[in-house]
Amino acid sequence: MSRRPSRREHLTDNEIEAIVLAAVPLRKAIQRCFITLKPFNETYSLLDEHVSRLDAVLQKITGRSIDYRGPDLGLLPPKPNGP
Repeated sequence: MSRRPSRREHLTDNEIEAIVLAAVPLRKAIQRCFITLKPFNETYSLLDEHVSRLDAVLQKITGRSIDYRGPDLGLLPPKPNGP
């Protein structure tokens, strides 16, 4: 019988980074779809809701606020410079 995951289990830093790296291109692709839709279209509203939920999940798992100016939305720690 398999064990049910508990709410106390946490993601590792590598898992969080992998999720963010997969979610950022997905988020960008969804937002590119907005260009072809009228703002009050049902599909537009649905996509906007999904992007908002994705943003909330990313903020929750990283513990950071989204910075829309950064390439990774400011959710990943800065990479160290140098060797």
